[in-house]
Amino acid sequence: MSTTALNNLLTYIKGLSLSYNDRQWLAEHLVEPEEMERIVERKRNEQFVRDMRALQYEGQPTAEEMKRLIRESHYFDNNKLGSHYACED
Repeated sequence: MSTTALNNLLTYIKGLSLSYNDRQWLAEHLVEPEEMERIVERKRNEQFVRDMRALQYEGQPTAEEMKRLIRESHYFDNNKLGSHYACED
């Protein structure tokens, strides 16, 4: 279907003044079940990420503290990695 035909179809559907239940029924019949499952899973995943990002941990280190901890944790053959390189902030 062309874009024009799809736009005309959408205009026609909007003009029907469908109830919420009618729109739900139409949506369920237009979208394949597998697509619906993927959409629901994606929304769940997005919500999980939003929830995780919103968490505040007590005693959470600042960005500067985290950088220091990361630098201090990199060792190889008892030598600090990055000791050969100048690290500038």
